[in-house]
Amino acid sequence: MSLLLIVYLFIWIIVSVLVVSAYFAGTMNLLPSLPLFTSSTIASSLATAPSQSPQSPLSESYPAPLSSSTKQPSSLGNPSMVQAQQQEVNPDEGINVSTTSSLASSSQKISLPEIFKKTENSVVQITSTRPGSDQIVTLNGREIPQNNIALGSGFVYDQDGRIITNHHVVSEVDEVDVKFVDGDTYTAKVVGKDPYSDIGVLQIPDREFFDKRVAPLKIANSSEIEVGEQIIAIGNPFGLSGTLTTGVVSQIGRLLPNDITGYSIANTIQTDAAINPGNSGGPLLDMKGEVVGMNTAIFSNTGVYSGVGFAVPSNMLLKEIPVLIEKGSYVHPWLGFTARDVSPDITESLKLPRNFKGAAVVSVVENSPADKAGIRGQATGVDFVGNEQVRSGDIVTKIDNQPVKSMDDVISYLDESKKVGDKVTLTVNREGQDVEVPITLEERPSSSPQLLAASSSSQQQQQQQDREEEESDPNPPLFRFPEIPGFPELPKLFP
Repeated sequence: MSLLLIVYLFIWIIVSVLVVSAYFAGTMNLLPSLPLFTSSTIASSLATAPSQSPQSPLSESYPAPLSSSTKQPSSLGNPSMVQAQQQEVNPDEGINVSTTSSLASSSQKISLPEIFKKTENSVVQITSTRPGSDQIVTLNGREIPQNNIALGSGFVYDQDGRIITNHHVVSEVDEVDVKFVDGDTYTAKVVGKDPYSDIGVLQIPDREFFDKRVAPLKIANSSEIEVGEQIIAIGNPFGLSGTLTTGVVSQIGRLLPNDITGYSIANTIQTDAAINPGNSGGPLLDMKGEVVGMNTAIFSNTGVYSGVGFAVPSNMLLKEIPVLIEKGSYVHPWLGFTARDVSPDITESLKLPRNFKGAAVVSVVENSPADKAGIRGQATGVDFVGNEQVRSGDIVTKIDNQPVKSMDDVISYLDESKKVGDKVTLTVNREGQDVEVPITLEERPSSSPQLLAASSSSQQQQQQQDREEEESDPNPPLFRFPEIPGFPELPKLFP
């Protein structure tokens, strides 16, 4: 009996061991393998599952690298769609514009050394020799030879040998020397100029340069930058090639006066990045290494960096450069009047609401689009007792239903959205009443608006003076025949 119990016990132990072994073996086979988190596995998991639960360990440890401003989960699963969104071809201009960055580039901040290494080969130093090298300038009683060498910067625009720079760097020459960071120098021809926006286009015809296949800088959408964003300026200040400085976007939409042309440059970017003589024409980059502007001017009493610099926005480059390449010049739309901000005196005299905003027309250029449309400028007259009276002109409050707070808004709207031949509608306050005035834009003349307005004003004053002298003739004739347009003047009946 005891032997039988021992056998049963032995069998039970063997069966238990087999069952336990089978259980553990099955359990190990059913356990999933733990994932190894790398950049590739995270990217693939994001592509297959664009939306993660807030409680997911993956989302807590590895947040999805999506931009806070633009999230497009529907395109993450399609790599070709992501790639297509990186470069969108503008059909009107034929230029590659960076619109939507890829998943990696939109999330990862490129370091300053990486940006410099990525772009340094595409930034150039420009040397132009201006005529008049034998001229002498007298300054404070000292005779100083005039510097006939102009130094500036530029950057590669495309793989066809085109370089972009400022107009004032190449304004008086037809050819310049373009030097790259590796020391190679090529002769480039000036093929396009726009003094009003301070843009110049160069062309390197040397076949050796094409063989180098220097990568052009990508041009971004400048309307997407915001005040406070970090930016980078690369150029050749004082001839020191390959210099990088950094700062922030101090303000956008600045109107930059251009003393050479008399017309202001619209929508410029203000920055505190160090910009000095020699930086002109160099790129202003965002933290992805893409061009958001072209450095063009500084505000300084000494001629060197003082914390306020300006850059032509990249959207203006994209708009004008294809035209400059094709035609060599660019025509700007023009209205033909000068204006100033609405002052408290104007609002009080016209009984307008407090803090009324608009562009108060001061003068209208004769035969300009504004003059042909009937825009009224400020007028000066004398009342019956001899006191001078000033009549306020029209106050522009809207352009194509866009609110106008100052003349800056009018100039910016025209340069950004309109071209010669387009029609705009100005809403003006005329003697307390809102009047809509349609105007067809014409080409901007070469003379500055101040000179044109002054010329028109002097002509009007001369006509007014002639009328006053005629009315105050000490020996007026007793009788005059009526003046009939188209007929010769008839003789006076009496001397």
